[in-house]
Amino acid sequence: MVVSLVVLSLVSATAFFWYGLRCITSLRSRQEYRRYGIPHLRVLNGTLQMFGAGGVLLGLVFPLLGAAAALGLCVQMLLGLVVRHRLHDPWRLRLPATSLAVLNGVLVVLFLLG
Repeated sequence: MVVSLVVLSLVSATAFFWYGLRCITSLRSRQEYRRYGIPHLRVLNGTLQMFGAGGVLLGLVFPLLGAAAALGLCVQMLLGLVVRHRLHDPWRLRLPATSLAVLNGVLVVLFLLG
C-alpha cells in the first residue's frame, strides 16, 4: 500500500502542478476560462492546484494534510465536471477531470488508512 500511495501521490502532484502552472500562464487557459464563464477564477484555480500538489506530496509525511489536499483537489475536479456538463462538453474533454477526481478520491482513502 505504501508504494501505491507514493506512486499515486507523485502522479497527482505532477499533474496538478503542471495544470496549475498552465492555468496561470497559458493563453489557451485564458480562453477556456472565458468560455467557462469564470475568467476571474483562473489564477485562483491554478494557484490552488499547485498548493494542492504540494499538499499531496507533504501528505507522504503528514497523512492528514495529504488527505485534506487530495480531497480539495477531488472537489475541484468534480466542480470542473459540473462546469463542463453545463457547457455540454463531450466526454473526451471530461475524461482528465474525471480521472483526476477518482485518483484523488483514492488518495484520500489511502492517506486516511496509511
